Amino acid sequence: MVNAMEHRNPFPGMNPFMERRWRDVHLKLIAFISNELGVELPESYSALAEEQVNVFGGDAGVYYPDISIVDEPWKRGLPPVWTPEHESGVERVVAEPEIVNVETPPERWVEVRHDDGTLVTVIEVISPTNRDSGRLAFLTKRHDYIAAGVNVVEIDLLRQGRRLIDMDARDYQRRFPNAGEHYTVCAIRAGMPDRREIYICPLRQRLPVIRIPLRPPDPDVPLDLQKMLDRVYESGRYWKLNYQEPLEPALPEAEQSWVAEQLSKSGFVA
Repeated sequence: MVNAMEHRNPFPGMNPFMERRWRDVHLKLIAFISNELGVELPESYSALAEEQVNVFGGDAGVYYPDISIVDEPWKRGLPPVWTPEHESGVERVVAEPEIVNVETPPERWVEVRHDDGTLVTVIEVISPTNRDSGRLAFLTKRHDYIAAGVNVVEIDLLRQGRRLIDMDARDYQRRFPNAGEHYTVCAIRAGMPDRREIYICPLRQRLPVIRIPLRPPDPDVPLDLQKMLDRVYESGRYWKLNYQEPLEPALPEAEQSWVAEQLSKSGFVA
């Protein structure tokens, strides 16, 4: 049993076990970032936590969540089906499908807006969907933001899936040969769309204080990512996670030994 003194994040930086409850981590992290920037931003800016559902195909568009009340009972299952008699006079029997409900998680992000209404910066906390099935949609949205003159900051604290930094894998390895197991933050300034400001966040180190770009000539605003993550850990009571269960994907052997040492020192494992 972990006592009250060990209710702190057992890792100096990102806690990889927190990925198991990523939807909750994602929501809390966005809320804390929005709150922190609301205090730190210059007077002429505001930080807003946003959410939407994207619909593609047909009359594609962006829809903000609302509340709908469905009265017709069939809308909760299947509508009636028209079954005319077959030419032989025998009524056709329509097969009933198995119903599987698939939840599409809403997208959430933080917007920094100027008092004149201009969207200045978007802060994205990367989700597994962004790295996987929603990768193309995410990259398209990034391109649209930059083309519209909006700064983009992408905070990627995941290990599964393909990174979203648009660098060839060999170039990435050549540029960061000693990064080891790590996370990343990438900032793109709209005025310099071909430049990437990349923060390498090693598993064994504290998450950095990063720059949030505003509209020139206004100075950047610092954001302490570790402070935000530790708030998420505390409010989500993530000391209750099962720290005995192996991580997926598995860590390199050297990192596994280090993680075990951290958990042992903090009293999470015997």
